[in-house]
Amino acid sequence: MDEVEEIMMKYDADQSGCFSVAEVKAIIKDLENHRKQAKHIFRALLLTIVVALVVLGTLFVMMFLSNEAAKESHTSGGTMVDLEGEAVKVDTVESMSVLFDLPLIDTNTLAYMSDITFFIDMRSDAKINSELEATMKVGGAMRAPDDSNQVYLITTSGFRITIDGASTTGTIEMGNTTFPISDKSFVLDRRLQDDSTQADSWMKCDESRANCFPEAPPKGWQKRRLQEIELHGRGLGRPRRGGSMARVRFQCSLTANRAGND
Repeated sequence: MDEVEEIMMKYDADQSGCFSVAEVKAIIKDLENHRKQAKHIFRALLLTIVVALVVLGTLFVMMFLSNEAAKESHTSGGTMVDLEGEAVKVDTVESMSVLFDLPLIDTNTLAYMSDITFFIDMRSDAKINSELEATMKVGGAMRAPDDSNQVYLITTSGFRITIDGASTTGTIEMGNTTFPISDKSFVLDRRLQDDSTQADSWMKCDESRANCFPEAPPKGWQKRRLQEIELHGRGLGRPRRGGSMARVRFQCSLTANRAGND
């Protein structure tokens, strides 16, 4: 039974099925009222849905903005910026280590080693016949358990570097050939020692003279001494106390912005 039949039965009190003009008008008016009521209900439901969507959208925007405001950095146009809108700088932390102290460092720390710079004595190679300064990327590190004297480094090229901290010696295996390595120049160190021995001879006391030293050093002695001091600072001259500082870099990335530790 549909809506029209229900309304007709409402006005057919005697169940005869006959309706007067007045009853028909009442039926039509009642039907129009039902249809208007249905439209009002539909509009109210539609308005409720729209309002609910607006409220949810507002809450989402507020949550997003509050979340962005709480961040120390966010992206803007594909660039990470800080709270003041300035670009965030991503940098690398670097630290240096003494070459022959590497055996004292655990392998977990050595895993952060980026590259290593040292001197290779290849004077035994007829094609090269010279020493070379080399910088190599480190791919891994090995050591025997409880051995703080030796460590083995594997370069990304497949070469094996052996560092002995106790004897302050090292080698690199390149193919089937092994060459000595050091944290200072083999040739320059030997040359400085020879030059120092010869040039410093003027400082030795001569028992036949009243004074041990002449009034002025030989020509070029002061210049050579300054060069030697400079080379000491770079780790290329005579061994300093505690060993020369090799260029062994340990790297790890960090992100720093102006907010800092605020």
